[in-house]
Amino acid sequence: MRTIAVYRPGKAFPSFSVTGDQCQLMCEHCQGRFLKGMAPVTGPEHLLALADDVRSRGGTGFLLSGGCDAQGKVPLLPYVGAVRKIKTTTRLMVNIHPGLVSEEEADLLASSLADRVSFDLVLDEDVIRHRMHLGSSPDKYLRSFRALCQAFPGRVAPHVLLGTGTEARDMEAIKEACREDVPCVILLAPMGEKVDDLEGRMLRGVEEARSHGRTVLIGCMRPRGNPGLELRALETGAEGMASPSAETLKKIRERGWKVEERQYCCALHR
Repeated sequence: MRTIAVYRPGKAFPSFSVTGDQCQLMCEHCQGRFLKGMAPVTGPEHLLALADDVRSRGGTGFLLSGGCDAQGKVPLLPYVGAVRKIKTTTRLMVNIHPGLVSEEEADLLASSLADRVSFDLVLDEDVIRHRMHLGSSPDKYLRSFRALCQAFPGRVAPHVLLGTGTEARDMEAIKEACREDVPCVILLAPMGEKVDDLEGRMLRGVEEARSHGRTVLIGCMRPRGNPGLELRALETGAEGMASPSAETLKKIRERGWKVEERQYCCALHR
């Protein structure tokens, strides 16, 4: 029987922002609105207290992220020691989202013992410059991705945002992601924007990742209210999804597939 992993982080797996609702980039597809739904973290001791609250409530873990600086980095390095303490004293799972990194920064982050690293792999130069407002390059994204994969073998979950640039660049990002030892490839789509042939692009993205033998998941950032697309993505080979619609769950069960609900980020797929 086929099993579909359904991810619902909710209160069991909260998201924490080390920059509050502040971001220097203000990418066009986010504009900082996702940060507003995250709990602010004011320092390492505060993170320890927040983690203890998650643990005491029977939570599963947390995402540690935040807004980017002008270089596309999320300032997580001051929290490495706190995350390491959490990992060595609790059973909480930790997913970190550091943005662009150097090899040295990747190694320092690895000392945190975080379970997973979420990395946005963007290889479209126009998207980087004009949508993400970042003076960087696809090569810098690839170097950061590879540095993290080297420092966190088997623990980097690449995210590919479909539909903000050319499909050729989206597919290139998926192919590059699949060249590394990754636990899964997560496909996203911008919310509140019209994407030409979103369904086709999503399904072709699933097929591309599957053709390389990789597990592919449909992540939480995507337009909602389209159970048809959700179901077709699963039928095409996606093995899991964040927060599918009730209609999609109904159709999954009608097909005789087993649903396994998990209260944490899909990036932690095993």
